[in-house]
Amino acid sequence: MSYLIIVSILWSFSFGIIKYGLGGVDSSYISFIRSLIAFLFFSSISIYNIKKFSFDLKLVIIGAIQFGLMYVFYIQSYAYLPAYLIATFTITTPIFVGLASKFILKEQISKNGIYAIILVLIGSFLMRMNIVNPLNYWIGFLLIQFANFFFASGQILFKEWNAKNDSKDIVHNFSQLFLGATLITSIFYFFSINNSYELTSINLFTLIFLGLISTGLGFLFWNIGSLKVSNEKLAVMNNLIIPLAVLNSFFIFGEQIDLVTFLPGIICFYFALKVL
Repeated sequence: MSYLIIVSILWSFSFGIIKYGLGGVDSSYISFIRSLIAFLFFSSISIYNIKKFSFDLKLVIIGAIQFGLMYVFYIQSYAYLPAYLIATFTITTPIFVGLASKFILKEQISKNGIYAIILVLIGSFLMRMNIVNPLNYWIGFLLIQFANFFFASGQILFKEWNAKNDSKDIVHNFSQLFLGATLITSIFYFFSINNSYELTSINLFTLIFLGLISTGLGFLFWNIGSLKVSNEKLAVMNNLIIPLAVLNSFFIFGEQIDLVTFLPGIICFYFALKVL
């Protein structure tokens, strides 16, 4: 679980970094460049030890779903919502993880797992403050739900793949997931209305950081961590990022938080972990 905790802390900063470090930059461009940077980084690792590399189309498809399609919808939501709302709208990811476990792996969720997921949903909902206009609210909400669905499904598909290919080296084959992500995001980017941008130095630094650290290393550690926990724990850990991101939005990025609802939400997260 330590992998998932570390990545949750890392990703909790990404919401504000994207909102305030890439403001005005087209979402399809951000998605494409993040995926491309991560793909180039892991490709160098694959080439460095090519003997451990084994092409598998399933990994490309999983990457297209978990990273590519998720990014397309996730990054687009920043045009409609503040960072803390985007974080809190990942509230439904545990549900999608549970559904994916049932329909992909044919596994049943335990009673404790269901209780933990319910507590996480309650806690996440308590932390949400709706201060945006209704149209932006619902557009942003729906975009995040599509992102949650693809990210959750990709996690379970990766666990299924690893169960059948546990002898393969994950690190040296991880480039294939980002190949899938890059292919998907490139389609949306190259067919966008305006695919020519002038980036500031802050934009460039943000993209490099997100591509190498948040996307590259973050997804690697997250997927490795997902293999070491049950699907119920994975579902709960998908929402650990919410309180962390909300705190970052308040203390670092200056967004307002209602502590009256935030603190009960934290308590719900604590009991969800205790239940498991």
